[in-house]
Amino acid sequence: MPPLFLAPMAEFTTPPMRVLCEAFGAARTYTEMVNAEGICRGSAKTLFLLETFPEERHVWAHLYGADPARVAEAARRVEATGRFAGIDLNAGCPVPRITAQGAGAALLRDLPRLGRLVEAVARAVRLPVTLKTRLGPNPQANTWRETVARARDAGAAAVTFHARYTSQGHAGTVHLGTLAEAVAAADGALPVYGNGSVADRASAEAMAATGVRALLIARAALDSPGVFAFARPDPRELAERHLALELRYREMARERAVSRLSADEAAVLTFRKHLFRYFKGLPGANALRGNLMNLRTVADIRAAILSFDA
Repeated sequence: MPPLFLAPMAEFTTPPMRVLCEAFGAARTYTEMVNAEGICRGSAKTLFLLETFPEERHVWAHLYGADPARVAEAARRVEATGRFAGIDLNAGCPVPRITAQGAGAALLRDLPRLGRLVEAVARAVRLPVTLKTRLGPNPQANTWRETVARARDAGAAAVTFHARYTSQGHAGTVHLGTLAEAVAAADGALPVYGNGSVADRASAEAMAATGVRALLIARAALDSPGVFAFARPDPRELAERHLALELRYREMARERAVSRLSADEAAVLTFRKHLFRYFKGLPGANALRGNLMNLRTVADIRAAILSFDA
């Protein structure tokens, strides 16, 4: 089995989630998507997305932008923090507010710019630089072959393919046959990683059969970080661990003056989106889902956790 990585996910792959996933075996984690322009401008809220916990060992910064020079400058600043093992560039996000800037998946419609972006960053930093992208804008516009060539020539250390097209968003068929073709096209000169609906051992083995060097797991990790061990840990214990980490992270936000809420208030608001996922499928989970908005304090959250006989 290739190594398993935690894929970058906006608003989710914060230090608490990354620490939990590392504990269950994630060989690499990524920050959520961070705006290169915000880094260059010194935005406190953007820079806070690059905060890490001291115990993190394998975290990479995941950046997006469309201007090669600005993304390269952002990468230099990220490297200077000394917190990260590498820089990962986004060329696959299909969200309109990102593509409207010419970033994310929009770069698949401007492959020369994509190549210049990777090259600029690879020249700007000593850290390894990787690219996360998609097979193409749509099934009638396959760009994966040229993407492999440009990433290789620009100095990328690896390329990750979310094995879907931009037009699919995050749903629909995962094109493992096309992913295998991309691996073959790289011909060992450029490591190819795979991403897309890896949720258990069977789906991991199916993607591994394409020849990819690593597998990135996204949404399944939100249901349980135990997916990295192909195990289902006690959800009560998992929820308690995550809540403690979330409180610690939100206290950090308070100290950095990027949140006016107390650590308890902020932790409750952010943790509710995790709580239901951990107990999904257990008796009482639907009732919990209907009551989430009534959980207003950390004590309420803890009481909800203890109410499950897991």
